[in-house]
Amino acid sequence: MPKKKVVVIGSGFAGLSAATNLAHKGYQVTLLEKNAQFGGRARVMESQGFRFDMGPSWYWMPDVFEAYFAQFGKKVSDYYHLHRLDPGYTVFFGKDDVMTVPAQMPEIEQMFEYYEPGSAKKLRSFMTQAGEKYQIGMRDLVYKPNRSVLEYASVSLLRNMLKMDVFQSMRSHVYAHFKEPRLRKLMEFPVLFLGATPQNTPALYSLMNYADLSLGTWYPMGGMGEIVKAFVALAEEKGVELIPNADYSLLSVRVLMPHVFIRRKRPTTPMSWLLRAITTTSSKRFCPPRIDSTALLTGKTEPWHLRVFCFILD
Repeated sequence: MPKKKVVVIGSGFAGLSAATNLAHKGYQVTLLEKNAQFGGRARVMESQGFRFDMGPSWYWMPDVFEAYFAQFGKKVSDYYHLHRLDPGYTVFFGKDDVMTVPAQMPEIEQMFEYYEPGSAKKLRSFMTQAGEKYQIGMRDLVYKPNRSVLEYASVSLLRNMLKMDVFQSMRSHVYAHFKEPRLRKLMEFPVLFLGATPQNTPALYSLMNYADLSLGTWYPMGGMGEIVKAFVALAEEKGVELIPNADYSLLSVRVLMPHVFIRRKRPTTPMSWLLRAITTTSSKRFCPPRIDSTALLTGKTEPWHLRVFCFILD
């Protein structure tokens, strides 16, 4: 019986990991990338002997990368070498107002004491809670497929949710522990990676402080492009066909059972509801390389764009 065929559009980390997982499950996978380089936002620019990371610059939560490669019997060290930065980073609050954040917790506690006497003990309490949230969040929330609310129908999870501070804002949580303005800013800033503000983010996300201060800031030797090379190498090992410089502006797909996954910055718009209706239909032609006949007209594209994976199942 021939393998079912799948096309994945876009070679960011999500596209590469989706393609690799599908190939691992036995699908015949083709990945299309419109640019000459794979990696999406994690692209690399080279000029006059210098190399520049054009996207991500920090490497947090190394356990997530280890878990990804472990699915396929691999380790991060099979592909690239990580170095933990010490100091992790430096924060510039203004001219001659600089905070250098150490890598190890005893030194971090000393730094907190310097700015606010007595805050080291509060930091230990804060980080203990943050660590519990991180473990619960990663174990019980992050890796669930989110196909049904019943995935969360667990007494232990509901009990643990009471520890997660979902009804308190990150700002209130931080301000209850620290008074020194610079320490408050340091503890609030990780939520910016979520595209959110501390006052509108649940204190659940203090788990990001655990990722920051406890798990540390790392860097792959050779630059962030080494991570992309690793994802590409693993995809190729699994048999994924990767095609750069792909023209898929007029892609039309004929499918028997479409499965379309859409990632978007704003989840509640008329366009998103229309696409949801389209993807629940049993047979449709969808989305923008040329594979079959005509394209489905869905109306004017919104400026935030859609990130679409087209799963083409014969």
